[in-house]
Amino acid sequence: MKIRHATEDDLEEMVRVDRKAYGEYGASKKLLFKKLSAFPQGLLVAEDKGRITGFTVFEIMEKDDVPESFCDMKLLKPIDGRWMHPTIFTTKTDYRDKKSDSRLLLAAEKIAKSLGCVESCVPLSKNHPFRDNGAFEFWEDNGYENIGGIEWMPNPKESVECYLYRKKLG
Repeated sequence: MKIRHATEDDLEEMVRVDRKAYGEYGASKKLLFKKLSAFPQGLLVAEDKGRITGFTVFEIMEKDDVPESFCDMKLLKPIDGRWMHPTIFTTKTDYRDKKSDSRLLLAAEKIAKSLGCVESCVPLSKNHPFRDNGAFEFWEDNGYENIGGIEWMPNPKESVECYLYRKKLG
């Protein structure tokens, strides 16, 4: 498996992989293009034999920044500094290949750490579609801990209850 930065040529395949995993909640090409244009270092793809097998999109947030889609955040522990926010993490194995999926996550964390991030925080819906595949355990096995909850608003008319998982990158 090879991990590399995404390019505009990858976007169609990334959309296909994400929509297969998450259906209507999967990313659009327009969203991925916007993310790629704003912060190209934050889009990584994993590929095997030239085919995309997964990808992650992350952004860098300052200590007191909160993504617009977060509301009603209740944290057991505050966020300590600049942080990485994985907005999309999708693999064809849907969390079943922990070793390969972890390599993708660790590559993103390495970039975030080099950009001054001291933490990574990821929201996971309480009824995550891959909970039976070990989605929560995947993040825990990679050093993340549940530090509270948020309401995530994927669109203006919908709210999803999420846990917020955090890992210290230092």
